[in-house]
Amino acid sequence: MEIKDIKGKYIIRLNPKRNLVYETCIGYWKPEDVERLHREYIKKIIPIFKGKQWAKCCDLKAYKTSMITQDIKKYANLWTKNGYVACAVIIDDSDIYKSVIKLQMKLSVKNMLFKLKFFTNIKEADKWLKSEGF
Repeated sequence: MEIKDIKGKYIIRLNPKRNLVYETCIGYWKPEDVERLHREYIKKIIPIFKGKQWAKCCDLKAYKTSMITQDIKKYANLWTKNGYVACAVIIDDSDIYKSVIKLQMKLSVKNMLFKLKFFTNIKEADKWLKSEGF
């Protein structure tokens, strides 16, 4: 399954056999962009996992730091209540804002009960997700 945002902010690909979501985030985001993403998860993705644990591989190489930390926190908290347990985040190692993006993601999920790890490529991220059972 593939879901493309109507405003071009994200692409979601689902691997139900591995209980894994591949999410690519693009550009600068506003709270309404996070809300649209959340609706996709609630309506289309979480029901597929049927209460099982699931993980995300989130590609942020094309993402630009945005003022959405609290929005991410609110929705990630709801996802954890629906089986979300691990997230591999891919960032562009050459991006001068990579430390800001890492900090934003860490703050967005602070004190939540799931694993978050950063990578610079999909191969490393996928290897870690497999070691976590996904």
